[in-house]
Amino acid sequence: MGKSRAKRPAYSRQSVQNAVTQQLGAGKAKKVVLLNREAIGWVVQRCAIAAAHDILQLGQCDAAVLTLKMNNAISRYILDRNRYGEPMARKLLEKATAHLMPEEFLLPAGKKMPRTKREFETFAEWRDTAKMEIRFFVIAAEEMGFTTEQIEAVKRGTKEKYQLFLSWVEESGSEKVAYERLSKTIEDIYGMGAMPERTDGLGPIFGKAV
Repeated sequence: MGKSRAKRPAYSRQSVQNAVTQQLGAGKAKKVVLLNREAIGWVVQRCAIAAAHDILQLGQCDAAVLTLKMNNAISRYILDRNRYGEPMARKLLEKATAHLMPEEFLLPAGKKMPRTKREFETFAEWRDTAKMEIRFFVIAAEEMGFTTEQIEAVKRGTKEKYQLFLSWVEESGSEKVAYERLSKTIEDIYGMGAMPERTDGLGPIFGKAV
């Protein structure tokens, strides 16, 4: 018999923003936007899972349930987007999470502040992706019975985990090392492999090529 897909947390296939933005358009420029969103979505989602694990003392089972519920929230968003269009889908997502989002989630810029127009645009894309990732987490966390205070604590913890990820990039001079360290963190939480999936042609997003 084949392996049961239901037993494996759905965190290692398509990243959130790849699924959300894959039909936005074609061309090299928009492909770069999509890949940037895919990379930041991958990192923020795993930072949120790691933060929830540490702060809420989640075991393997609860961490897996949280991940699956996050992916269910993503699927519902995609269905709404396909049915009503992107603007309405976003409004529905914001409405569903407004009572648990007293403050908007702002992704830290890290030490490398944007300077050029393109850098500001790219960072805006990152922050937009991170906001959606956190709203998916909020929906999942509420379904699991977590309080507003617990959710806020995980949001703060997610920022700290993201800052840690950026520090790994800076210290090692390699994004690959940072991805692998974050993957190892997730692997330890789930007790199984969590190798990062990189899209063909995706260059360094957070640092320089080595």
